[in-house]
Amino acid sequence: MIENLGHALAETRKTGRGVRFSVEVTPEGTVRIVHPPENQDIAGTQAAERTSGSGLARAKARGKALAASILAREDMVTAEELARRMGTTRVTVNARRHARQLIGLEGPTRGYRYPTWQLDRDGRPFTIIPNLFTALGDSPWTIYRFLTQKHPELEGRTAIAALEKGEDKRVLSVAASIAEGTFA
Repeated sequence: MIENLGHALAETRKTGRGVRFSVEVTPEGTVRIVHPPENQDIAGTQAAERTSGSGLARAKARGKALAASILAREDMVTAEELARRMGTTRVTVNARRHARQLIGLEGPTRGYRYPTWQLDRDGRPFTIIPNLFTALGDSPWTIYRFLTQKHPELEGRTAIAALEKGEDKRVLSVAASIAEGTFA
């Protein structure tokens, strides 16, 4: 599947046009990419979607509102506050965010917010965080969502709850399964 995604990316770069495809998942768990007819006018379809974008605009507005509500929660703090809890400086917190050792979420307003639950009782971040970025990609929002949602593979618990119990290997296995498109 990843190879097919690579081919799609190469095709878009070569032609300068978008490529559409579907992902088909069978009851047996097989995942494959299904290509549409070659002559589909992707650019025209995208232009039509933009002009009739009231639905898209509403979806984007909902996304911004949800992000703002997440960032306003009590467990989301500034770099300065996280640095205090870690016993370090704001500069170190920002450097560790850039190195993908901390989850820092950027919202519609200036600055980053950091979930406090990524620190243990001693003020150290979960050591698995860099591995999650490697497995799931560079979006801190993806890592946040993965950690906060419940997973059947973890008996319906969040990945945070599993990490708090020391189940790093299980959490990383679930992340790898999601990244590979293998769902339980």
